[in-house]
Amino acid sequence: MMRRHAIAAAVGAALLALSAEAGAQPPAGLTPNASLVLRADSITVGDYCRAAQQVVGARPVLDALADDSASARVHAATICDPFLSSFTLRALFADARTQVPGLGPPRVPFAAVARVHTGGSSVSRAAIADAMSEFRALVRTPEVRPVVATAVGADVASELVRATETAQGLLTLAALNRSLGRIARYERKLGPTSPKLNGPEVVLNYAAQRWIPGFRATELGGPSHLELVASYTPGYVPLDADKITAVSASEFGVRYYLFGEAFGASGWQGVLRPSYWSVGAITVSDRDGALVWPWDGRTRTGAFLAWGAVKIAYVQGRQGAEWMASKQFQAVRFAF
Repeated sequence: MMRRHAIAAAVGAALLALSAEAGAQPPAGLTPNASLVLRADSITVGDYCRAAQQVVGARPVLDALADDSASARVHAATICDPFLSSFTLRALFADARTQVPGLGPPRVPFAAVARVHTGGSSVSRAAIADAMSEFRALVRTPEVRPVVATAVGADVASELVRATETAQGLLTLAALNRSLGRIARYERKLGPTSPKLNGPEVVLNYAAQRWIPGFRATELGGPSHLELVASYTPGYVPLDADKITAVSASEFGVRYYLFGEAFGASGWQGVLRPSYWSVGAITVSDRDGALVWPWDGRTRTGAFLAWGAVKIAYVQGRQGAEWMASKQFQAVRFAF
C-alpha cells in the first residue's frame, strides 16, 4: 500500500507540473487529475494537428530540428488523422486507465454518433498516441522551444504547449493507473482476502506461475487470474443428513481471482463480492468424520464450486446424490 501511495504522489506531482506548464491552474475543488481530464475535453485532435502542422511548416523550426525534421513531419502527419480530428483528447484516450472518479464520460463527437467518423481502429489510436509523445519530445526541447515561439508566434506556440502537455499528461495518467492496477491485482491475489495455501499448493503454484502459460504473470498485466487448488478439507457438512456430521474431502481444481474494483470486499460484503471463485473435483471417503483420509475405504467423487469462502459440493452418496457445504479456512498453517 505504501508503494501505491508513493507512486500516486509522484505521478500526481508530475501531472500538476504538466498542468502548470500548459498554462492551466486546477479549478478550485478539483484534483490535478480532474483538471487535466477536463482540459483534455476542450482540445481536439484537430486542434493538435493544426498547431503541429504550423510548427513543421516553419523553416526556422525545421532548421533547428536538423536531422529530426523528417521525423517531426511524419509524426505531425500521423496526428492529422481525418477520422479522429473531431475527437477530444479525452475521447481519444478514453478507457479505464484515464478515468477520474467523479467525472462523467467524455464527450463523443456528433460525427461519431452519426457514424460519419467512426473513431478509427485501436491501432490508429495507438499510433496517434505514440506520434504525440514523439512529436512533443522533438519540439519541446530547450533548443527548439524558443525557435518555435519566434517562428509561429505566441498564440500558436501557446496552443502547441497546451495540446502537447495535455496529451502527455493523459499518457502519464494512463501509465500511473496501469501501475497501480498491477499492484492492486497482486494485493488481491496475495493479500489478506485471498485464501491461505497448503504446502503442496505453494509448490504447485510456484511452479505454475513460473512455467505454465496462463498461470504466469506478465510485465504489463501483472499476475494471472488463475491458481491451482489441491487441498484437504476436513470441514464439509452434508446438507440432507439427519444429523450434523463432518466429512473430510480432497479438492483438485482451479481458482479464478476477480480483479475488478467491485470485488475483493472483506467481512460480510465478501460473501457477495469476494476475491475469487473456484471449481474442481472432490473426493470423499465412505466414512464420515473429521480428519478422515478421503481415500480410506470406498471413495465417492463429485464436483465442488466455491464463491469466495463459501463452498458447495455434490457427490454420489450411499443412497443417491448428496449435497455438502463448507467454508474456506485453514486450521493448521500450510496443512489444512
